[in-house]
Amino acid sequence: MHLNTRCLCKEGELFLMRLNTQKQTKIKFLIIGRFEIFIFLFLLLEFFMLTAKNSMGTWEKTFYLLTYEYGFVSRALVGSVFSIFTDFVTEKMLFIAAVASFLFLILMISILLGNLIRKSNPEIKHAVILFVTLFLASPFSVTYLLGFHIGRFDTYWIIITLLALVFIKNRILKWSIPLLCGVAVAVHQGYMDTYMPALAIPLLYEIYQSSYSKKSVVIFSVSCLIMMALFSAFQFFPADIPFDNPIDFAGHLSAGADFKASAPQLYVEYFAPFREYWIEDITPLMKTFAIPLLSVYLLISLPLFILFGFIWMNSFAASDNRFQKFIFFLCAAAPSAFIPAALFGLDWDRWWAAFINTQFIIIFYFMHSKETVVVESVKRAGDFFEKHFLLFLLLIIFFAFLAFSESVTDMFSFVRDSDKFMQHYVDYFNTHLFYPDKMDYWSIMGL
Repeated sequence: MHLNTRCLCKEGELFLMRLNTQKQTKIKFLIIGRFEIFIFLFLLLEFFMLTAKNSMGTWEKTFYLLTYEYGFVSRALVGSVFSIFTDFVTEKMLFIAAVASFLFLILMISILLGNLIRKSNPEIKHAVILFVTLFLASPFSVTYLLGFHIGRFDTYWIIITLLALVFIKNRILKWSIPLLCGVAVAVHQGYMDTYMPALAIPLLYEIYQSSYSKKSVVIFSVSCLIMMALFSAFQFFPADIPFDNPIDFAGHLSAGADFKASAPQLYVEYFAPFREYWIEDITPLMKTFAIPLLSVYLLISLPLFILFGFIWMNSFAASDNRFQKFIFFLCAAAPSAFIPAALFGLDWDRWWAAFINTQFIIIFYFMHSKETVVVESVKRAGDFFEKHFLLFLLLIIFFAFLAFSESVTDMFSFVRDSDKFMQHYVDYFNTHLFYPDKMDYWSIMGL
């Protein structure tokens, strides 16, 4: 009897231990998911609110029709992938693809940021949460894709960059990074002026962190060579399009879709001489919005500039390694990639958002890598915001308000004389495209 009692007690203890373990596992699962779920739902809410009245324009849709059957041309990779699955591209198909790619992007962001928060040390976790909140609230985070740029290739740039950063610490998968670099430039060579620093700087840091291992040096070197080679090929040695003019080319592409390809877009991308395009089209249009847009964007981004500047200056001063100091200098200089993009392209909101996002990506990467001097700099910034929480709250409200304003969602709201702006487009394309019938602005833009 005494033996049976002892057995029953022991079985009871084991049962309670199993029950307690299951309960702890369930609680742990819930804790693991709460940050990711909140971030994803927040970005999903912005998606529904900001895309309600937006759709893909003809200029964006045209590039989905391009494939490598017309030569090794820029921006043809995405269209080539589409051509594997279908011979006829529809507007509905492109919109679904744009939505699916954006949802995948915010899922990636949610998982990465949630994981960063959970794995942060208790003394730094509050600062990590504050920085994640700043990123989510920033009007130039991924939400810029939902305003005027739904369906643009920027989404693929960010996905590829984040995917490469996920692979960067993996012994096997990191060897795929040079290939991912090539894919990013093949999507659009503008990657070199936008998100390239967000990947190149971490690759350089891996050389430092691995004590200059040959593997890290090879991956960094090959990645840079591939990006520079492809950029040069697309930018300076364009392939010959097998059509004499963009009007015939647009007609051919339109036969494989339920919408008309944009001849003006094809002209400026593949037919127009660079000097003519820059002097006759880009420069005059830039003058109509450059000063007001730059002034407002600088004002909007000033708090983030101060924050980024503090982190890199403090990290630079705290480091006692010359190579590491050089890396932090590159981090501070990364926004300069915006300059050539701004000089030769009109989409300043896209370029501006890219360098803001690049700064956040690099900071989060260093925090994930537990780089001591950066973590300490972030902690000091987080302590400041905790002590002045009202200031932080006002900044978040300010950013949230701007996310829904035309200043961010419509760059062309800065154009001082919209009629003159539109007329310039009409005159430029009617002069160089030789349409049988003169076109107006709306027909040129495909609207």
